Amino acid sequence: MTNGDSADATIGVHRALATAARQVYRHPLPMVAVSVGWVLASIPLVTIGPATLGAYRAVRSVREDGRIDRGAVRETLAAHWLDAVLFSGLLVVFPAIAVLYLGQYAATGAPLSGVLGAVGFYLTYHAWVVFALAFVSLADGADAVDAVTGGYRWSVENPVATVLVGIVTATLLIASAVLTIALPLVFPALAAAFHTELFAENRNASDGDETEATVSPERSVSGGGRRNDFSTTFGR
Repeated sequence: MTNGDSADATIGVHRALATAARQVYRHPLPMVAVSVGWVLASIPLVTIGPATLGAYRAVRSVREDGRIDRGAVRETLAAHWLDAVLFSGLLVVFPAIAVLYLGQYAATGAPLSGVLGAVGFYLTYHAWVVFALAFVSLADGADAVDAVTGGYRWSVENPVATVLVGIVTATLLIASAVLTIALPLVFPALAAAFHTELFAENRNASDGDETEATVSPERSVSGGGRRNDFSTTFGR
């Protein structure tokens, strides 16, 4: 990755965070409702996945309409609640493996256990970023396979942004925990909005690349006149 790509990734993450913060500031009541709803719905623990999916869909509706679209949230949960449960279960597997191997390393001092534990924590970090974006894709209407593969592809193509996403999310969690009341009232919605905006940034960039790739060949073949611009725009 070039320095320009790294700079673009950093700018994209910062822009997504700033936009998410503005969303919380402009729509405090629905965003607080999202956060509190997520906390309450996650109390049984096994419901964390569906609660997270519902929060992402609710944040998306606030982003688009300025309010929570309960019907859209219900439809998304009805279509993908099982996928959300599986996602949350997989997110527990990686840290469990890492803790197991590190426990063995502490007890036996075996280097292999220490290495496997460190690898487990790296996989945990990577998986959490991938599945965060996968939840955004599920809320956007994608199926489970496309959601996971899309999140993984993005993480591989944007390694700097992947690191920054985890760091920023962890920083938001710590800052909210320090403020105490902000943890249940602000953090869930802010984190969901941040990930949603990041996905939107990536999608807009991809759409722009596709548009440029489509327009350029038309102009190279037909010339640069007004008729060509009109034909390119309206497909004639």
